[in-house]
Amino acid sequence: MRRKGYFIDKYKNQIYNDQALVSSKLYPDTPTLQQLEEMIFNSIVEQVFICNYQTGQKGKLEKLLINDVRSEWYSKFKNNICLDDEAYLDNFPNGYCFFVELWESEKGAPILVLFKCH
Repeated sequence: MRRKGYFIDKYKNQIYNDQALVSSKLYPDTPTLQQLEEMIFNSIVEQVFICNYQTGQKGKLEKLLINDVRSEWYSKFKNNICLDDEAYLDNFPNGYCFFVELWESEKGAPILVLFKCH
């Protein structure tokens, strides 16, 4: 079966778009919230994805437009980012949070993946 769209292959620890490799390198350290904000607003992040659904094998990714992320940063993202390993959803506005992974594209630019938990 051919896979469509962007996804993380958790066995290979790689991001794909259909069959094309997008990234095979996960940054070891998570940036601070301030660093993340600077990366988004200074066009350092090349692409942003959100993962709303994942299994043990695969995380399905939805590509977000960087301009949409910037315009909704203060209302939707900033206060809902969790940089810890665990989260209590009651501590976040509207009962959801985003865990963060930073990947490196084949061109060397950062790719931001937000895992939504609700």
